[in-house]
Amino acid sequence: MSSNIFLIIAVVTTGIFVIQFILSIFFGDIDADTDVDADISSVVSFKGLTHFGIGFGWYMYLIGNTDIQSYSIAILIGLFFVFAVWFLYKKAYQLQQVNKTEKTEKLVGRECTIYFGQGDGRFTVQASRDGAMREIDVVSETNKTYQTGDKTIITGYKDGTLYIQ
Repeated sequence: MSSNIFLIIAVVTTGIFVIQFILSIFFGDIDADTDVDADISSVVSFKGLTHFGIGFGWYMYLIGNTDIQSYSIAILIGLFFVFAVWFLYKKAYQLQQVNKTEKTEKLVGRECTIYFGQGDGRFTVQASRDGAMREIDVVSETNKTYQTGDKTIITGYKDGTLYIQ
């Protein structure tokens, strides 16, 4: 009788997990517990309880033993599932880029790659800005001719114009 209870817990929580997984793949994350900070609410949530039920239920069903040692191990396995998923959510959250706009003068000293020449010492370069590669218009201070792919440094910023060597 007790193995049927553990099988029901395991199957129901696994079913909930599969439904959440399928919904998140096809429709994005539509549930309300997406906060993945290090607070206790992200551990004790519906998803957390679901993952605990998966680990606890399947272990207890597969072991087929209901002594105190089996319950202790099952609880530890359930907690492991919760904290493993919490850790994965936290790491995935860290991968999200937060775009912080940089002021143009902060680009001085940054390496860039010549993308193409516009003529009259003007060039379009690729440089890292706001966490991504961006195309930026610059002017050569020395009227040096550059080829596409040449690397240089942004040396100055004055009156809204960036300068390279």
